[in-house]
Amino acid sequence: MRSEQLDIYKAAYDLLERLTDLAKDLPKFFRYSIGTRMVDLNLDILGLVYRANMSMENRQQTLTDLLIAYRQLQMLLRVCYHQKALSTGRYADLIKLLDSIGRQATAWKHNSEK
Repeated sequence: MRSEQLDIYKAAYDLLERLTDLAKDLPKFFRYSIGTRMVDLNLDILGLVYRANMSMENRQQTLTDLLIAYRQLQMLLRVCYHQKALSTGRYADLIKLLDSIGRQATAWKHNSEK
């Protein structure tokens, strides 16, 4: 199956589009530090989804790396929200997408362990 057809890839790509828009709207300090880092982590997630889908070799480590990037992105979104650089509605929208990615990655990892 092509990676682009996976639900996890679609959710990560949708999140990337939203994070790119968000980064433009963040205050300058957040835009060039946290905003850039969030976009980079999301790009890493997309690459890891692709890598995990393409090969059985090292899939467990790739999915572990994906979940680590997911947690880091989750933490940065929370910082933006707590620092009031992100509205409650926008935060909820982004977290909903991110949680979908986390659930899918966790399920994928559990299934590949069997």
